[in-house]
Amino acid sequence: MITTEVIISYPSVFEPSADPSGAMKYSCSALIDKKDVKGVAELQEAIDKATAKGKETIPAWKAKVPKFRYSPLRDGDEELEDGTKTDKIYAGKFFLNCSSNDAPGVVGPDAKPLMNQDALYAGCIVRLDINPFPYSNSGNNGIGWGFNNVMLVRDGVRLDGKQNAEDAFSGFSQAVENESDDLM
Repeated sequence: MITTEVIISYPSVFEPSADPSGAMKYSCSALIDKKDVKGVAELQEAIDKATAKGKETIPAWKAKVPKFRYSPLRDGDEELEDGTKTDKIYAGKFFLNCSSNDAPGVVGPDAKPLMNQDALYAGCIVRLDINPFPYSNSGNNGIGWGFNNVMLVRDGVRLDGKQNAEDAFSGFSQAVENESDDLM
């Protein structure tokens, strides 16, 4: 499925990073505004289909779908209340985590390969190509999200607080006389 516009967080898109078990994965989190009724409904429909598939294919789920340890679409407000998440960016949003063993395709707003890797950062507005899947491993049951592709839609508010060097040092700039001859 292709998501509506979401905020990307913790992007490991060009290089894999270690997941909690130590496996190297490409991954990201997606923050979905709760006001995005269409986007939330599409995600919930995908979760429902994956749950139905789990009932058909996972023997332990046939009688009764077990309670999942983590919701496939988590509520940022609830996570803030219980102290799990401390970043206020989660307020008023749902979020999900997706991952893959394989590198996702990454395109820019023109749907052509994104050449400038620095253009994709935590806080950008993106669309994700993800797929929900049921799993049952060692007593852990749930719906996971496979990470296939990402499309950069536009810049957003950086979640890491980083700014470009020109902006960071603009207040310290000094007029420089024509010293270019001296530098060569």
